[in-house]
Amino acid sequence: MKRLIDRWIDTFLAFLIIGMTLVVSISVFYRYVLNHPLSWSEEITRLMIVWLSFVGAYMAMRENKHIGFDLLISKFSPRARTFVALIGNILILVFLLVVFWEGIAFSREFLNVGMPYTNLPTGWLYYSVFPVSGALMILQTFLSIRDLWKSIRST
Repeated sequence: MKRLIDRWIDTFLAFLIIGMTLVVSISVFYRYVLNHPLSWSEEITRLMIVWLSFVGAYMAMRENKHIGFDLLISKFSPRARTFVALIGNILILVFLLVVFWEGIAFSREFLNVGMPYTNLPTGWLYYSVFPVSGALMILQTFLSIRDLWKSIRST
């Protein structure tokens, strides 16, 4: 199931990058060649960047690519490193639960607020990225905690 979700996420991110490239290219063409700038292109591009950033953060978490500072932790024993990683993941989980919960509240609050040019609802399109990416990262954190717990129990 997780592999299927990851495949969908990778495809979604690829479409966002392609879509963003197309929208920006079309916008540049209209502005500088046709001398008729598009009013909606900046809003759509910003929307794509927001989704690409937050869902991309899940991808980085999935592949353990986030920046880490392990100068002190590298001095610990393997068992102590695993324990510290477990504590860190539990703290991350608490933070992500707050992001998820507050993201839902934020999306609801701005549900009927439209973007200036396209009038698309910001609550659904912009702010729903918080609960969506939060849920994805919560899933990944649960899996990491499970694996770390198994590692601690087996040693």
